[in-house]
Amino acid sequence: MTSQLKSFPDRALGVGADSEQIVDAEVWPEGSLEILSQVEVDQLRDQGEGGLYTILRRCILAVLSSGGNIDDARAVLEKHKDFSVGIIQLDRGLKLSLKAAPSVAFVDGKMIRGIRELLFAVLRDIVFTNNEIRESGRFDLQSSDNITNAVFHILRNARLLQTPADANLAVCWGGHAISRDEYDYTKKVGYELGLRGMNVCTGCGPGAMKGPMKGATIGHAKQRIRGGRYIGITEPGIIAAESPNPIVNALVIMPDMEKRLEAFVRLGHGIIVFPGGVGTTEEILYVLGVLLHPDNEKIPFPLIMTGPANSESYFRQIDEFVAATLGKCAQRRYK
Repeated sequence: MTSQLKSFPDRALGVGADSEQIVDAEVWPEGSLEILSQVEVDQLRDQGEGGLYTILRRCILAVLSSGGNIDDARAVLEKHKDFSVGIIQLDRGLKLSLKAAPSVAFVDGKMIRGIRELLFAVLRDIVFTNNEIRESGRFDLQSSDNITNAVFHILRNARLLQTPADANLAVCWGGHAISRDEYDYTKKVGYELGLRGMNVCTGCGPGAMKGPMKGATIGHAKQRIRGGRYIGITEPGIIAAESPNPIVNALVIMPDMEKRLEAFVRLGHGIIVFPGGVGTTEEILYVLGVLLHPDNEKIPFPLIMTGPANSESYFRQIDEFVAATLGKCAQRRYK
């Protein structure tokens, strides 16, 4: 199998009523995929302790469920309890065999191209993180410097670190379950970012993670910008509850929440925070902790909290909490 692997039509068979239809399909890689060794394939098939099948199944199911309305990981897994993933090795490469897959990922019996691209991003990141980060012995993941080094290698392997690169990547944080007014507001902000040639990075789910990307696509289209980047950063613990939205065209799965947070800061050139919940508050406190470090005092890194008028109370609570716990020096780091 070469790194430039030709795309073939997927074969799919639908079963059941339209509202709950499931699909069996065999899927070839879309774009490029590194060669997998027999050991790596065996790891992905291994359902025992230390094997990668469970995490592979969970992440692939999340990608296939893109656009669904369920935001409970357990509910998603229960609804699709018969879903399974097989890996078929052929002379010219490999493909995935999907059984009882959600039909939302298919149109006229063929898998949506964007979803197919994300499937093999899942495969890439699971194999790389396990073999090159966790098991290689190269990284002491109890060391801050080594954690940062690991994050760098994962992002580089996903081809998200581009050179030369303009400082035009806006990270957008916010909740996945927000009001319609708040969602429309995130789209407007994304639109303004797109008009200015900015790319967007979010947690890749729905709500405030989808709105900025959706708005940016319109802004990019008006400016005739091709190759806009809509980057989604997730991790196995939340991907089922926050399935990648359909606009994401570059997905990376970090090993855990802490490395996901660092990836946002390492990739982005500024952060916009929309209304959210506990997770958004954690993200705010994380980036404030980074910005308050003396070594980062003079680094220009915009941190903007914004939302429609009806979200004012949310941000007031955040501001009051920051003032009471971190003080005015922290308040000066955001607008």
